[in-house]
Amino acid sequence: MSDAESIINYVFIGGDPSSQLVAGDVDCDGNCNVSDAAWIAKYVFAGGNDPCDTNDGGIPDC
Repeated sequence: MSDAESIINYVFIGGDPSSQLVAGDVDCDGNCNVSDAAWIAKYVFAGGNDPCDTNDGGIPDC
């Protein structure tokens, strides 16, 4: 859940985006926003879809 928490802090509090936010785009829509945090929570707690592979490394980036 720390990934989701980091995204929520970035979206609502602001500040400099970390390099981790690229991997935080778990739905691959080109943006790191609250929908990515919701996706992570659903994946972790409700068996939602796997995060996408934003850097083509062959594994989900979350």
